[in-house]
Amino acid sequence: MKKTILTLYAHPDDAETMAGGTLLKWAAEGHAITLCLITGGDKGTADPADSSAAVIARRQAEQARAAARLGAEVITLGYEDGTLQPTLELRRDLVRVMRRVRPDVVVAGDPTVWFRHRTYINHPDHRAAAQAAVEALYPAVKKASIFPELIGEGLEPHVVGEVWLGPTNEPDTWVDIAGVFDEKIALICEHASQFRPGPARAAFERIASEAGRAGGLALAESFRTLRLGASTVQALAGDPAR
Repeated sequence: MKKTILTLYAHPDDAETMAGGTLLKWAAEGHAITLCLITGGDKGTADPADSSAAVIARRQAEQARAAARLGAEVITLGYEDGTLQPTLELRRDLVRVMRRVRPDVVVAGDPTVWFRHRTYINHPDHRAAAQAAVEALYPAVKKASIFPELIGEGLEPHVVGEVWLGPTNEPDTWVDIAGVFDEKIALICEHASQFRPGPARAAFERIASEAGRAGGLALAESFRTLRLGASTVQALAGDPAR
């Protein structure tokens, strides 16, 4: 059965770097993919002469090329890069996106991740986006009484069946990306202002190798997954109808 998949990440290139191999495999299976970018990535430059407008325009063009490889739609919410917070406004905007797209699967960051690979402090925007996404997923997106103004926009409650959180330090699901690794690097490198092919390949091969080790795979992406239902109690009780 074809599924509708929605990613919720902070920046252009986040979905591709964090879940690009998985998205490529899903795209090849014919699933519909929508990429939601919370910011325009306007701080993604080391050139002090770059204007925010120029950076956003550049990154929009890069994102369009990457999305074309996935056959994906793109939604941009327009929050400022670098200062993202998990506010009620952002939660409402993510609920609005989910009720419009009505995904079967949501892919987002894991809000518990602060450090990775002993070399990286997780970007505050990544954590803020992940926290806002999780808080939008439960219970707001499925409750008509939360953000009732969205009902007035014709956006009815929706239950997301699966949530895939990655990258994560507590994985329970591994996706073998060895067969699409070259495609993932090409996908990432569509964001040419952020990644050069040589360093990108070396860095993401290390990441994929580390992820795969725990799952017995040469190259993998790993996720912390949840199966949600209309009723949490029924889901916990093992009701197949949830």
